[in-house]
Amino acid sequence: MVKKIAIAVLFLLIGIYAINLQIEKKELELRMEILAGHNLFLLLTTYDEIHDLLNSDKKSTDIIINAKKKLENIKEFSSTIDTAIGRGDLQTIYFKFTEIFSRLENINTSVGINKLKELVEIKGLIQDLKTSILETYYEKNNTEGGKAELYIKDFGKIDAYIEKITKFNKEFTLKN
Repeated sequence: MVKKIAIAVLFLLIGIYAINLQIEKKELELRMEILAGHNLFLLLTTYDEIHDLLNSDKKSTDIIINAKKKLENIKEFSSTIDTAIGRGDLQTIYFKFTEIFSRLENINTSVGINKLKELVEIKGLIQDLKTSILETYYEKNNTEGGKAELYIKDFGKIDAYIEKITKFNKEFTLKN
């Protein structure tokens, strides 16, 4: 009789512990979802700011310097999102953009018709990136929109984008 009660109490404690673990797991997932969602919003907003810079009437050198400053923020947002998701894709993209803007900065032309041409191409790259992020990192069936997806099954668009920016970077390096 005492054994049966002890076993029942043991199962009860194990059940309570398992329920507690499930609750903690859900709370942690919710925090990660909020953190990833907020950083995705900041990431897209900062890429929008770079896109707007590229559309501005500023000199190419000022655009490049300001874009590189904004890329430092992107580094942090990308790191947080990649950690939450468990992949390094956004950091890879950040590094590619950093390489591109560093090369632009180091080009020895004064005003730079080439720079302006490259900046126009970079605008297109940023627009494509924003589309890829929206289609990959956000839940598609969420009616409110803007809900981050933690368990992403298809990274095809991001993988294709990384190939595209890598190709652009190589071609740009060969030209300059």
